[in-house]
Amino acid sequence: MAVVRGDRVQIEPTDPLFLHPSDHPGQSLVTDIFNGEDFENWRKSIRIALSSKRKTSIIDGSSEKPAANSPMLPY
Repeated sequence: MAVVRGDRVQIEPTDPLFLHPSDHPGQSLVTDIFNGEDFENWRKSIRIALSSKRKTSIIDGSSEKPAANSPMLPY
């Protein structure tokens, strides 16, 4: 859920789109890079990592995309 405060949008920590200050694009979620082998173990590790950050709804499709006029979308 997002709350609009003036010209800023504040996303609640429980929202799947929330990014914690410690989250960044280069962050490793699992120690092993998927190399085409042992997919099930890699998949399990990724799902555990994403669930700890409340992001599984993004990959399983249960999270809704914000509307085109949503204040959460970039300008």
